[in-house]
Order: sequence, then structure tokens, then C-alpha cells
Amino acid sequence: MSNTELWDKLGKTDPAQTKSFTRGGGFKGTAIKPMWSYRRMTEEFGPCGTGWGIGAPQFQVLQGADDEKLVFCTVTVWYGPERHELVGVGGDKAVGKFSSGLKSDDEAFKKSFTDAVTNALKMIGVGADVHMGMFDDSKYVNSLRDEFAEPANEGQKRQVGWNASGTARTAHSLKKEGVWDEFQMELRECETLHSLTKLALIWSKKAEDDKWPEQWRELAKEEINKRKDVLKVVPDDDTFPGDRPSTRTNILAGG
Repeated sequence: MSNTELWDKLGKTDPAQTKSFTRGGGFKGTAIKPMWSYRRMTEEFGPCGTGWGIGAPQFQVLQGADDEKLVFCTVTVWYGPERHELVGVGGDKAVGKFSSGLKSDDEAFKKSFTDAVTNALKMIGVGADVHMGMFDDSKYVNSLRDEFAEPANEGQKRQVGWNASGTARTAHSLKKEGVWDEFQMELRECETLHSLTKLALIWSKKAEDDKWPEQWRELAKEEINKRKDVLKVVPDDDTFPGDRPSTRTNILAGG
């Protein structure tokens, strides 16, 4: 086992299991949902209390500024058959000062405990990408969304180039294959209404067979209608083959 093997296993975070937050002073960040961290530990080591666990917390209440009261929690987390131990410290305000006066928080002890456990778990890499600021990169987050997307059926791996439910191709995969460029090229070659109608029928069927995503179908409809304007054709309505009820010709319009 390499020194970073455990870190590498636990370090990626499902974006769906995070939430954004804003603190005083305008500081913004990303927080990991605690249950996600507990699940990752359970997946790796087994049920809490058997493969990993949390020791009895120790709390300390201190006087803060402006009559605020702070609560701190120190906790030990162990994992594995050898019961390796981690220590985490968390804190919160038991009494905080607001514009309306002092207010107490009856969940401050629980919050400080959760904070302490989360801080302990990050020492072995749980949610490391969030703590390292990698969630500030939208490209990284989008790649994780694809990676953590659930397959259509339980236990079935997601097929590359398809959406999570396995019902449609991804726009990225179709674009990589040059499908959209081919459609645009043939569209520009249409010089009559008859040829444009024929093209719409052909590509409607192709979109259905190739399982185009809905946004591509809508965009194809827009492009065909633009071509109608270029050809100075005034349609009866804002439809093209693909809008009308049909098992073969409605796919580009998302019907």
C-alpha cells in the first residue's frame, strides 16, 4: 500500500453531497455534507462501531468577545482493525451577537462535534478535494458530476458517451464524432424548401436512432428554421418535421 492509497480512495467528493456557504465578511466556500463523510468511511472500513468509530467528545465553553460564548469540541476518530486514531477539533458559537441582540444556539454543541469529526477525517483524505480548494474549478466539479452520476440500473457501469440514465448520448460524445459539423454542412447545402424538408426528415430519424440529447434537438429545430429564413421561405407556423406527432419525425423537436 502506497502512502497516498487511502487518500486517493477517499479524496474525491460527489458534488451532490456538498453545499455552498457564506460567512461573515463575505467569505464563501464549499462544505461537505457530514453524512457523505460517514458513508465514505463505512464503504471503506465497514459499519461505524465495527470498522471505524468515534470516541467520546470533550467540550469546552469559553467566553468570547461582546458577551458571545464559544463552544469547542475535541474528538478522537479510529479506523481499521488496528484502530488507528485521528484527532479533530471543531467549534461554534453557543451564544452569538446579532443586530437584534444576543441569541443562543441550542445546536451549537452538535455543530462543534460534527465539525470536529469532519476535521479529523480530512487527515486521511476524506473530501480532500474540497479542503484543497479544487471545487473552485468548475471544470473539475463538472468532471466529478459525470464520474459520480448513477448508472441506469443498480450495479451497472455507466456507458461512456451516454447520460446517467443510459437513455441519451452526451453532447460531448456526439460533437467529438463530428455529428453536429456534418449536420451544419448539409444544412448549408440546402437551397430549396424541398431539400430542407428532406434534410429535416433524414436528421430527425438520425437523431432518434442516435439518441440525441434534448438540447441538441431544440438547437437543430432553431437552425432549420433559420435556414428557412435565409431561403426566404415563410412557414405556416414555427414547426418543421419533428414537431408533428410521429414516431420517426418528432425527435429533433424533443417530441
